[in-house]
Amino acid sequence: MSEFSESYHLFTTEQADGMKLLRRGFMRGYVFPAGHNWVTILPKGAAFRPNRRLIAANKGTLVHLIHAEDHGWSFSIYEGNKRVCHYACTWEEEIEIDQREYDRGRIVELINANPHRPRTVTPLDITRILYVSDFDDIADRDPVGQLAELLALEHYAWLSYDYMHRETRDNPVLLEAQGIKRAKGLLGFL
Repeated sequence: MSEFSESYHLFTTEQADGMKLLRRGFMRGYVFPAGHNWVTILPKGAAFRPNRRLIAANKGTLVHLIHAEDHGWSFSIYEGNKRVCHYACTWEEEIEIDQREYDRGRIVELINANPHRPRTVTPLDITRILYVSDFDDIADRDPVGQLAELLALEHYAWLSYDYMHRETRDNPVLLEAQGIKRAKGLLGFL
């Protein structure tokens, strides 16, 4: 089975900020405990598309990370409701890189602003991660994992609203054990 992951990451030290974001958007979803200045959010919505309601309700720095193992990956950075950076690398027949809204300086700034980053990065470090030449290069270098590590994201692999919902609907104890909170949306049910 191939990985299909999609998650949002709010730059904050408070899990409550993630819950507030979902509530402002009147959305259902899951919010992980804060770790390394990030709160992971899994909102309900159409897969592999920007969640307009979540983004419209955003007041901070939010990263949207998508990894469809057999198809490609992407990330976007939002400041409030404005997308300030976007990068996508897809593959079917050939590798295609979309960098029309790519801002390497913004990525470097965001990584270096986090006191929990594994190391200080330069623009060249980001270039080495994001520019791949072939499928072997992608498999060998794992750009998704490298970027997540530099951002200090703890929760991003094998993660999506649908995965979480299926895994926990019959066993909510899993949520409690991991400190994950569930937002029930406007009508109060998930």
